Amino acid sequence: MSQYLTIDQGNTEAKISLWEDKELVDTVIDTRLTPSSVEEFVGGRRLKGAIYCSVVQNNGPVINKLSHLARCVYRLSPSTPLPIKLDYATPQTLGVDRIASAVGAWSDFPGRDILVVDAGTAVTYDYVDSTGTYRGGNIAPGINMEFKALNQFTARLPLVSFPEHMPELRDKVIGRDTVEAITLGAVYSVVASIGYYRSRLPKDTVIVLGGGCGHHLASLCDFDVLPDEHLASKGLNRILLYNEN
Repeated sequence: MSQYLTIDQGNTEAKISLWEDKELVDTVIDTRLTPSSVEEFVGGRRLKGAIYCSVVQNNGPVINKLSHLARCVYRLSPSTPLPIKLDYATPQTLGVDRIASAVGAWSDFPGRDILVVDAGTAVTYDYVDSTGTYRGGNIAPGINMEFKALNQFTARLPLVSFPEHMPELRDKVIGRDTVEAITLGAVYSVVASIGYYRSRLPKDTVIVLGGGCGHHLASLCDFDVLPDEHLASKGLNRILLYNEN
C-alpha cells in the first residue's frame, strides 16, 4: 500500500498522521513541529505523498523536509483543487483547517447536509450542503479562550481549567459555585450554539464534531452528533488522494 503523511498545524499544536491510502496508521501530537520531529515520526519510510496545512505562519523548514521525504508535497490553500466546491465570498481568508474538516466530513457523508463543528482554540461552525458545496460558517471563541477571557477581563473571576470529566456535567444546569458557573457557562454556550444551528439547517443535517474537545461536547448533546478526533487529518488525506488521482 502507498503511504501518505498529513500535517495539521493549529494555533497551539500540530497533528502529524501517517496513512496507508485511506486508512489511518499512526498519529502524534507535536507541540514544536520541527524538521527533525517530522523525520523521526516518518522513521525512514519513503512516502508517496505529503500535505501540510497551517492556520499560522507556514513552517518553511518543515515543508522543505517533506520534499525530501515524499514524492509529492502539497501545501493546502483555498486554491488547491478540492473534492468539494467552495461558495465563499472571500476564499483567500478561509481557514485551511476549516476546509480540511469540511472535506473530512463530506468524505464520510457524501450527499448529506452536514454541520461541521471544530472545537479547538476557536470553535468553528461550517455548513456543507448535500451537493458537496461549502456554503460558509461562523467562528466563536473556544472553551479555553472563554476561560482565559473571563479571568483576564474581570477583577475577581478565577482562571478555570478545562473539565477532565465532561460527562459528569450532564446532569448539572446551574452552577453551585463560581468555578462551576464559569465551566457550565462556557461549555453549554457551545452546546447551545450547536443546537441552534441544527434548528436552522435542513432537517436530517448530520452533525460532525472535530477538534480536541469534540468527543467531550458530544457527551453533553441531547441530539445525535458524531465525534471524529481525526476529522481535519482525514480531510487532508482525502485532498491529497484527490490531487494525486
